[in-house]
Amino acid sequence: MNTALTSRERVNLALAHQEADRVPRAESFWPETIPLWYQQGLKPGDDVADLFDFDIMGAGWVSHEARPGFLATVEETADWWTRRDGNGAILRYWKHKSGTPEHVGFTIQTRDQWEAHKRQMLDAPPGSRVDTFSALRRMYEAQAKNRWFCWTGVESYETAKDIFGHQDLSILMADDPAWAKDIFDTEADIAIGVLDYLEGSGVKFDGGWIYGDIAYNHAPFFSPRMYREQIKPAHSRQIAWFKERGLPVIYHTDGDFRLLIPDLIEAGVDCFQPLEAKAHMDIRQLKPQYGDRVSFMGNIDIMVLITNDRARIEAEVAAKVPLAKRGGGYIYHSDHSIAPGVRWETYQFLMQLIDHYGRY
Repeated sequence: MNTALTSRERVNLALAHQEADRVPRAESFWPETIPLWYQQGLKPGDDVADLFDFDIMGAGWVSHEARPGFLATVEETADWWTRRDGNGAILRYWKHKSGTPEHVGFTIQTRDQWEAHKRQMLDAPPGSRVDTFSALRRMYEAQAKNRWFCWTGVESYETAKDIFGHQDLSILMADDPAWAKDIFDTEADIAIGVLDYLEGSGVKFDGGWIYGDIAYNHAPFFSPRMYREQIKPAHSRQIAWFKERGLPVIYHTDGDFRLLIPDLIEAGVDCFQPLEAKAHMDIRQLKPQYGDRVSFMGNIDIMVLITNDRARIEAEVAAKVPLAKRGGGYIYHSDHSIAPGVRWETYQFLMQLIDHYGRY
């Protein structure tokens, strides 16, 4: 295809398993990365998304807390900040760098406590859970740039984990499946309610990009049977909100989720992201196996990028992008987020490679 397309056209073609003018591209960054790049040659005020013609913009993040926006400091030191959030969870954060918080404790322990928490969740107005003005502003900006504009929100397992923690949620799923299913269904109700509210406020999406980490480096956090019985109904309803409007859905999960791929496709997922290489996800295996049913986004190994070794980086891109893009169905993204160890000059080189190997 010789004619340049808009980002919206390009992404929609990729998600429909059709070739475009080039592979669409998007990226995520650690909070420290771009400020560090300003010290390495990126001009202050330059927008990386504009410089490299990223094709996707998102908005509409939802707070699923029982008390949206609530934060109370429990303890503060020079390096750490421990706080209780609107779910009653106590988490400890680094003050001077980003990262996953330490789970100190969770206050919802019993079914009665959950029922009270659930009532508080359902009573919170949808407008208290989302920055509608920001979503509208981002929508108009995306429209002005002809970018694919999506809802960026979370799914039921990710939000349930924020109430109970991974360990207690896993025990609950094993000991009381009916309770676990109620939790996941309630979380889906919250997300769908806010999506209805955003739509009623004039926000129009081109699709969804739903986040939820459901796996670690070697397997999902739960069995396929547990997924099908407890979580999949909630996923299917949340995804159906988009399908009823003829819109595609990208699903983000870290880790090795290969055991769940057939069920996630059946639930309506159109594209998987980011395909962590260190978790045994490999586009060269996934594309031949599932490429006729789902698209892929990512898999460019951040552990290779962080070496800043140009030969290794080109080998990584050359080994994956030509195969991934064949017949459509691929969007560029790193396999996680760009860490501050990736130098600005390295990232510019990477984008040159993506432009070269990603052309049709």
